[in-house]
Amino acid sequence: MTRYRAALPMYDLPEYKAETDALWQNILAGLHKRGADLLVDFYRPETDHDAEELLAHPRLLLSQTCWGPISCGVAPDLHILAQPDYSDCTGGQGPLYRSAVITTGKGINTNPPQDRKAALPVEALQGKRLAFNDRASLSGYLSITADMTAATKQRKAFYSHGEHSSSHRHSVQMVAEGKADVAAIDCRTWAMLQSCEPAAKQVHVIGWTQARKGLPYVCSPKIAPELQAILSETLQELGAHAV
Repeated sequence: MTRYRAALPMYDLPEYKAETDALWQNILAGLHKRGADLLVDFYRPETDHDAEELLAHPRLLLSQTCWGPISCGVAPDLHILAQPDYSDCTGGQGPLYRSAVITTGKGINTNPPQDRKAALPVEALQGKRLAFNDRASLSGYLSITADMTAATKQRKAFYSHGEHSSSHRHSVQMVAEGKADVAAIDCRTWAMLQSCEPAAKQVHVIGWTQARKGLPYVCSPKIAPELQAILSETLQELGAHAV
């Protein structure tokens, strides 16, 4: 019997391991209900290399990725199954999400705009040190650079220096510690970190990026079309949006 691989790595913070496990069990239950009795190994990638290998696996049944690597051609060809819902976190609008733009020090958090446009303090961001998780990350780098370019009409980088952090959590820590001045954090990750990361109490939100499509659920394009359809139906039953 074919063994598949699956993972839900994008919001799998250690403090939220139980929630990730519960989501996976609900997905499995939905697949079984639809007659898909599969052998699946559930993975927790520990390194970027592990994550890249997983996304390229021909029997990848389910994972999450970012539209940034897909648009940049960094991620392998993947079949998009569904878009998660972000309505339960500040900055989310159905399948759309934003990044909260944070800066050092305590202060009043700026609320996201009601429309889908960016709301950025342009002058306050120019010339600052930017912490980012990855240059291919839509939420951590591409969104804020695109929105600042649109606002300033200048193609040069708005920041004075870029600090590669490798994760949103580390970006928040760097800003809190004064090793960077600003960072853009995926709104769901930001909501999660506020409940479990002490550094999140030492920064505040000064703006929001434009609303864009959130992280999609994906599978290998080599997964049978019938199984792809069952996966999409299961995810939508659990609250995800059709693509």
